[in-house]
Amino acid sequence: MDVNEPELVTTSLLCDRCYRVSPAASDAFYEEVIEIIESEGITTYLPIVNDEFLHAQAMRRDRRAAGVDIILPDDPGVELCRDKYLLNTWLLQLAIPTPETCLPEERTGNGPWFMKPRNAFGSRGSRRADEQDLAAFRPSELSGLILQEVCEHPEVTVDCFCDAECGYRVTICRERLETKAGVCTKARLFRDHELERYARIIGQTLGVRGTFCFQVMKARGQWVVTDLNMRPGAGTAMSCAAGFDVLSAMFACRWRLPYEGYFRNDTVDIDLIVTRQYSEFLMHV
Repeated sequence: MDVNEPELVTTSLLCDRCYRVSPAASDAFYEEVIEIIESEGITTYLPIVNDEFLHAQAMRRDRRAAGVDIILPDDPGVELCRDKYLLNTWLLQLAIPTPETCLPEERTGNGPWFMKPRNAFGSRGSRRADEQDLAAFRPSELSGLILQEVCEHPEVTVDCFCDAECGYRVTICRERLETKAGVCTKARLFRDHELERYARIIGQTLGVRGTFCFQVMKARGQWVVTDLNMRPGAGTAMSCAAGFDVLSAMFACRWRLPYEGYFRNDTVDIDLIVTRQYSEFLMHV
């Protein structure tokens, strides 16, 4: 399903059926998805965007979605993804380093800061800002923002698979070498023991059975977590292409199937480059 017409969704070429639905922020979205679940006999549902998480939470209590495995963290995990200030506090409680973070009304000095919405999705609405930039916001607008220290490169996404029931996990780090429209197009894949430790703590604490990812940069000489997503990332397919297929493993895990075969074995000193290029597809209206 997608918010666009099927002829504008390339993956519709791979589907038996493709449904157009309202945006997840709308009230209509919930009933539209429930109707698809009932008509198609859906047994597994993977929410992607933050607004969709709220609907998926409600579906867990809806008899019409009974028996559907909704790949979604427990309520605390959903709230962490929807409130970056709460996420920062939670990570610090787990002794996982984060950027210095404050609410706009708590700021000192004139910046620069890295400003982001508390309920951010991807990099939307996030940018560097100074005191002059913040002065242009109304108080009601400032209340929806957080400010963080400006971190140093590299910018790395950590793709993680975790089966908290047995403790199995696989982690691969993906350094962004090039991005276009906010999506990574060239990446270096590597291993890092400290980031694997962060992944283990997050996955086990939230009881993850599937895939998640988090972003890190450098601050004060150490890795700091700048964001956490309880879902695959836009660039996760690059890790899959290199033999770390966390996406297939996620569904295998949820369906009680073997998943170890989706990961390559030579994971000790990985140092790989993955590039992403465009392809053309002819769509029929």
